[in-house]
Amino acid sequence: MNQNTKPPVRPPARNQVSVFGTPWPLEPPLLRIRLRYIAARFLQVPEPRISLRNTDEMLRWAQQMQDDGMPRSATELMRLAIEEDPTQRPLWQVLLARTFEDENASEFTEISQAFAIQFPNDEAMAEIEAMKQTLARGPVASAASGPMAKWNSSAFFGRDDSGQRALHESLLQAIK
Repeated sequence: MNQNTKPPVRPPARNQVSVFGTPWPLEPPLLRIRLRYIAARFLQVPEPRISLRNTDEMLRWAQQMQDDGMPRSATELMRLAIEEDPTQRPLWQVLLARTFEDENASEFTEISQAFAIQFPNDEAMAEIEAMKQTLARGPVASAASGPMAKWNSSAFFGRDDSGQRALHESLLQAIK
């Protein structure tokens, strides 16, 4: 055997692509880099392969990130968790709600199409289509109080923001 030849590149185990277009499963070197990135970026995720599959933990951490004023980090964490395990329906709903709140029509369309592929006969598809139409028409502020009010990220975290808004208003009044 010739010592100067490199071993052939190992082909992927399956020719799959994740919901967001990443070749899946990742080759071991890329997987190690991904896991290191997640552990460094999200310190609360000590064991990414396990934690990203825990829907309740992901929802709790995303809520904390949103509360701390880091909605982009919460969105990234939701995407990573969905990529790890696309069957986590509540994470999809939070991600859809976040993009709807951000009025990001292109990302909402991308995520809703991936959601439709993952959950083809889901009862939420009619509402998601209505939300897509609302985004296509323009600003969403008025729709947030109508029938789509339940499609906000706080609702998926099981929270009512009215108490927090009242506290902020009373603090502002106390300052004046």
